[in-house]
Amino acid sequence: MSDEEVASIRKVVKLTLIRIGIRCDLEGFKYLCKAIEFVILDETLAHKLCKNLYPKLAKEFNAKASSIERSMRHAIENTFDEKSFAELNKMFQCSIYTISDKPTVGELIQLVAQYYLLNLYKEN
Repeated sequence: MSDEEVASIRKVVKLTLIRIGIRCDLEGFKYLCKAIEFVILDETLAHKLCKNLYPKLAKEFNAKASSIERSMRHAIENTFDEKSFAELNKMFQCSIYTISDKPTVGELIQLVAQYYLLNLYKEN
């Protein structure tokens, strides 16, 4: 994949997370961005988060996999507490989450990756 294509992925992923309401000043934001990028480039990573994706992120950021997972979970919890995930419903044009639901780290990574892979960002 070319540098231009990777840059495009990064831009769309960041804008999507910001649109959802993930605060970009949180450590988990950058981890989510990279995790989603990895999944877009290799969808098999999404099927074994603890064995494949988190160790890959840990290596990339020179951090513990558990710390990375905790930071991503914190970013999701923070967004849920402040805004809920109603924007995800708008982006996918269906009811995925109610006001009292929040996605897991794996669900959010998969949803944003599929949002990109299905080119839904071009419609919104």
